[in-house]
Amino acid sequence: MSIAAYFGAAISMAAGVLGLLWPRTVSRVIGIHIPGRLGLSEVRATYGGLFIGAGLAVTLIGNRDAALVLGAAWAGAFIGRAVSFVIDRSHMNENIAGLAIEATIALLLLSA
Repeated sequence: MSIAAYFGAAISMAAGVLGLLWPRTVSRVIGIHIPGRLGLSEVRATYGGLFIGAGLAVTLIGNRDAALVLGAAWAGAFIGRAVSFVIDRSHMNENIAGLAIEATIALLLLSA
């Protein structure tokens, strides 16, 4: 597995740590309103634990196939955001930044 792919996995884990420890801050940055405790749990689980677990799995498995799976997930997020960019006309700077981040992490992992 390439150094770039390890870096992509590390970024995934770092994003997960942010979601796990600071769900309110992350939700504000990504534009999601957390209505209550269940919402906090959801952000901690999805934007925290899932990202940590996926990045950690790639790091521990340490092979190209594992990196490709996580890279495909990031590429899927990029595609979903790109569709929203066009259909929903969500042409805001935050979405452009999200596209750039998702594409970069996907490419790092897919370079495995």
